Amino acid sequence: MKKIENKYDRMITFSKRISGIYKKASKLVTLPRGDIAIVVFSPSGKPYSFGHPSIEAVANHFLGLDQPPNDNNHPLFEV
Repeated sequence: MKKIENKYDRMITFSKRISGIYKKASKLVTLPRGDIAIVVFSPSGKPYSFGHPSIEAVANHFLGLDQPPNDNNHPLFEV
């Protein structure tokens, strides 16, 4: 991958790409059980995030913190 040396050009490219990532993420959440979380840091270090239903809900689900004990109705599968 080619490194973009010019700081202004790098920020423009980042803005375009983050917009595309957000569009794809919003399409993915329309799928059944489509929960998604994205955290991206800009070249300047500023964090950008997208989460559905929220970043916290997806993180808790991923870590297994949202399931009641002995709940076998929705088992987690690792792919």
